[in-house]
Amino acid sequence: MREGEEVERLLTQANVERMRGNFLAARRLIEQALQKAPERADVHELLGDVYKAVGDLQNALECYRKARELDPKRRSAEEKFAATLLEINPPTVSDEVPFLPKNPTFAVLLSALLPGAGQVYNEQWLKGIVMCVVALLSLGYFLQFYHQIRSAATVFPTLGQVQQQLEQASVGEILLLLFAGLTAFCVWTWSILDAYNTARKFQQQQKQQTPPPTLEGGQNP
Repeated sequence: MREGEEVERLLTQANVERMRGNFLAARRLIEQALQKAPERADVHELLGDVYKAVGDLQNALECYRKARELDPKRRSAEEKFAATLLEINPPTVSDEVPFLPKNPTFAVLLSALLPGAGQVYNEQWLKGIVMCVVALLSLGYFLQFYHQIRSAATVFPTLGQVQQQLEQASVGEILLLLFAGLTAFCVWTWSILDAYNTARKFQQQQKQQTPPPTLEGGQNP
C-alpha cells in the first residue's frame, strides 16, 4: 500500500473513532498519520480537533497554528485558531463600560430632576427604569394622601385637620404612607449618588483604556 493511501486509511479510522468518542484511539491514529505525512495541514488540524474535544486547548491551539503555517490559505484552520485563542484569552475590556464618555456632574443633575435619569444617561437602562418607577409610585402615593388632607382646608390644613385625618386612617395606611415617603426619598437619593459614582467610575476606566499619546512617526515615548 502506498504511503498516501496509508495516511488516508489512518485518517478515516481516526474520524470514525472520534465520532464514537474514542478520542485517545483517534489521537494515536492521527499521530501515526503525522509520522508519515508531517507536512499535511489537514492532519494537524484534525489532531487539533481531537485535543479541543477533550478540553486540551493549548495543544489544540498549537495544532491549528501548525496547520496555518503549513497552509496559510486554509480558512478552517484560521477560524479554529482564532476561536481557540479567544477561549484561552478572553477579551479583558469590560462590557459594562459605555462607549461614550460620561460626565458625573451631568449625571447628578439628571437624577436630581428625575430619579433614574442619571442611570439611563450612564446606559444602565434597567436600573434607571426600576428606580424611576419605584420612586414615582412611592411619591405618588405619598402626595395622594397629602392631597386628601389638604382638600379638607381652603389653603393649608391646620394641625387639627391633619390630626383628624390621621385618626381616621388605619394603622396600616399610616405605616404605608411613611414607607412610601421614605422609599421615595431613599430611592431618589440613591439615584443621585449612584449616578455620580457610576459615571465617575466609567470616566476613570475609559481613561485607563485610552492609549497613551504617540510622538511623530507613530512611536510611543
